[in-house]
Amino acid sequence: LKWDPPPRLQPSPPLLRPPRSPLAWGEGDGDEVAAVVAGGRRPPGRCCSVAMGKMRPLAEGYSVVRTDYLNFGEALFADEEGKDARLQARDGVATAHSAVLRAVSKPFRQMLNGEMSEGRSKSVDLPDMTKAELLFFLRLLYTGQVEEGDWGGATGLPSYTVSVPDDAEPATAALLNGTYTAAGTFRGAPKFMNGNQVLLYRGSQEETGGPYWKLSWKEEDEEDEDEDQDEEPDPRLELLWSPADVSEEIPDHLIGWDFSQKGGTAASPPSGTWTHDRGVGIWGSPGKLPVTVSKVDNPPLDLLLAALGFAKKYLVEYMVQWLMEASWDRLDTSSFEQILATAIHLDIAPLRMRCLRFAENSATIRTRYDSGAFTEPTVAFELQAIWPRRESKRRRVF
Repeated sequence: LKWDPPPRLQPSPPLLRPPRSPLAWGEGDGDEVAAVVAGGRRPPGRCCSVAMGKMRPLAEGYSVVRTDYLNFGEALFADEEGKDARLQARDGVATAHSAVLRAVSKPFRQMLNGEMSEGRSKSVDLPDMTKAELLFFLRLLYTGQVEEGDWGGATGLPSYTVSVPDDAEPATAALLNGTYTAAGTFRGAPKFMNGNQVLLYRGSQEETGGPYWKLSWKEEDEEDEDEDQDEEPDPRLELLWSPADVSEEIPDHLIGWDFSQKGGTAASPPSGTWTHDRGVGIWGSPGKLPVTVSKVDNPPLDLLLAALGFAKKYLVEYMVQWLMEASWDRLDTSSFEQILATAIHLDIAPLRMRCLRFAENSATIRTRYDSGAFTEPTVAFELQAIWPRRESKRRRVF
């Protein structure tokens, strides 16, 4: 008799779904219900998942695993007392089980098993990672799942992506675009900021037709000989453009805005397309083009790419594949530069090739390339592989 051992299952990476989504966990809540899990090899002859007594087709690349197995990963991740390894990020400490780190990563095995200082102290310095990035990676490593609260801050608020027209002025699209995360409160409502300190806030309820949600960038004070150089900046505005809560009222005309939109709720801005006819006052697009605001249901791209870099650096090979495929799914004209720059920095050839193929079929990317709009020099250089630059010949004057 020939016995075929069961396939080795890998943890599940439903990166684009919250925990216990129907696809990731089947149709039911009982312990007897099987879960559909990505990453493992599908057993021969097993083409359906069992859920509530029904057979359901199983997607390619998925395997059937009992929920007890997945709950074990959740319980292990929550076991703070048993975690004996300290991962020192640049803004805090995350902990993990050294046995787990050794099992998935050869570099961690060498550091934590050997006579190196990390092995004796069970502490590893990771100055290029934040605590939030480490926690995101570790939860995914332990459970194969992601938790929205990991990137929503202590309040669990979602993030939003903003995409403004290319003709935006005086604040440029490069300044205003990006992911806006919760950064304190103002007027009893949450305020959000992107990486460029652009503010997304709820306007005053006293405004006619309001309140409106507004985008405002922090304009740097320019020196003016006619003004008093000793004048101090308004401390209320300094506090507003920070993660702190602001309890004092500040008039909207002092804050300013580039785009605005009526709607939303006291806790969230309106999602979808913002149009100038539903705004108030200034509209920062001379062509009156629309703005797109989307709620981030998936992990922020920054976290995804940080986890990809960590997995690549420490040779967690199967997670590199997961995270690379998740990055493919997020590739569009707004994320192109960031993803390609990361692929170049990490030297991930498949991801670089996917970005170049995307660029070949994108008129928007070609226009940005021809106009020199890319801020990452490595991205502009890489694109020369498909669009070589031709130097114009100079005429000699005698």
